[in-house]
Amino acid sequence: MTQPILDLSYLNDTSSGDSQYIYEVLTLFIESFPIGLNNLEHLIRSTEDFCAIHKQAHALKSSASVVKIKDVYEAISKIDALSRQNTGKEEITANLELVIYNFNKALPIIQSERRKILMARSGK
Repeated sequence: MTQPILDLSYLNDTSSGDSQYIYEVLTLFIESFPIGLNNLEHLIRSTEDFCAIHKQAHALKSSASVVKIKDVYEAISKIDALSRQNTGKEEITANLELVIYNFNKALPIIQSERRKILMARSGK
């Protein structure tokens, strides 16, 4: 069976199904993750600053562990580990590409989940 692009089971479990909490976490994720991902992409593509790459990847890991997008947590963890060792720029870049691709694929689904919560709360 193929793993879905988005898995909100951890978020549902930790929130006990509280739709307001889920909405707020998804909103925060949509507002912050792209900025962090943009920063990470810039650092990887434009610098050799492994320390900064490590710090940015590490910061993104916690968000990726809550809103689970297929292979994103694992790829960010790999970037984090390699950058901590000051090595593997090609592998870091390949993992970045995977994160960007899957995030862009999952973003409309995340936005749709937020809309569903809003519609349910408004009774539509």
